[in-house]
Amino acid sequence: MNDYEPIPGVPVPSHCNLDTAALHVTVQTRSGRPHIRPLKSVPVIVHIWSHCTPQSLIHISNGVHALHVFHVWAQLSPYLSTEDLVVLGDSILAMLVRNGAPDADKLYLELQRFIKEMPPFRGKSICRQAMTLVRPNVWSPAESSLRLGVQRHGIPDGRCNVVVPGITFRSGAAISLDIAWAEFKVGVEYDGDHHRTDKVQWRRDNEKRERLRAHGWILIIVTAQNLIDEMSIAELALRIARRLAERGATIEFEAIAISLEELARKHGYRYDRRR
Repeated sequence: MNDYEPIPGVPVPSHCNLDTAALHVTVQTRSGRPHIRPLKSVPVIVHIWSHCTPQSLIHISNGVHALHVFHVWAQLSPYLSTEDLVVLGDSILAMLVRNGAPDADKLYLELQRFIKEMPPFRGKSICRQAMTLVRPNVWSPAESSLRLGVQRHGIPDGRCNVVVPGITFRSGAAISLDIAWAEFKVGVEYDGDHHRTDKVQWRRDNEKRERLRAHGWILIIVTAQNLIDEMSIAELALRIARRLAERGATIEFEAIAISLEELARKHGYRYDRRR
């Protein structure tokens, strides 16, 4: 595992079974518990993480270190739902890439190898399960939820934030899609509020979509409203399934969403078969 600087901007999981109002401190052994003066309004909770090594620590200031984000991901696994753990994994990979880490696919394999080679720890099996669903190049938690939501209905795995070959903006800049099934020329774009309120972004979106459609692409635009509940996600998944089927894809559509645990088992099985 490479060493990186502290990474700002990794979104905090939406739900966590830890007390998020407390100050959480990690030590390698019970005898290494720090002497921290009680804080008036903030409880201090100490966690034992025996896998701390000099390589896993990032210096912050005098005697204060932070765990490398791969270790944080592993340590949080018992306290998060499967979805939140996958979303956090996506977010960690994205933030590392944005801060100068190696390319996304290599980083994904690095995280996969890190979990596989770690000695046993509480939550390791959950991490290995979640790794079958974590993906590189997912730039926001909303995109992660979108991807997982439609996959639970049988939509095949698409490439995330993939550059479309042979099509560029007028400026020559590359065009990418949030999720794409390039062999079928079907793509999904998630529009947050800024896509509507930012005029520059709105014009850029229009140019991108006109150029893609002129080259035969089918684009499906998604907003937060499409992800508001299970019924909305099912309707979105059906719309994507129909578009993919029109282009020749074979879809095993699930009218009732399967669990993420079942989805992970399916992905894990396919991965083992390929190996």
